[in-house]
Amino acid sequence: MTIFEVVEELKEKYGTTDPFVLCEYLGVKVSVSPLGSLKGLYTYIDNEPVIIISSTIKRIPQLLVCGHELGHHVLHANIAMQGTLREFTFFNMRDKTEAEANRFLANLNIDDDELDALFREGRSVAEAAQILCFPEELLNIKIADMVRRGYEYENYSGNIRLF
Repeated sequence: MTIFEVVEELKEKYGTTDPFVLCEYLGVKVSVSPLGSLKGLYTYIDNEPVIIISSTIKRIPQLLVCGHELGHHVLHANIAMQGTLREFTFFNMRDKTEAEANRFLANLNIDDDELDALFREGRSVAEAAQILCFPEELLNIKIADMVRRGYEYENYSGNIRLF
């Protein structure tokens, strides 16, 4: 099953894209606490999955961090149980588990049809990012995933930046 399919199954089953609500349904405790320089982390405490989000970041970034860390729970719980997941770095695509969690986040938060419609209107990645209120890096991850699934964007083929 692809990451896109996993996300679509979760959205259909629970009727939401809110990562905090999904955590409740999936039995993942979420704590907002001081974390120093870290934005968030996913771990197991007393055999229970826990996402800890930095209390120093605002609500929208907290949603992104929670969605990314939820991706680790859904895709990498077995790794986290061993205590080997590294800290969360926004949009790190060089590490396989981080890249997968970023793809999970992009597919959870950005609707294919909505983004496709913006591109069909001739919008740039920067314009679409402003309209959708997401970072360009997240849109670039989503676009790359959509292209892998068969979407074609002539104007964007050379402008998709993943790093």
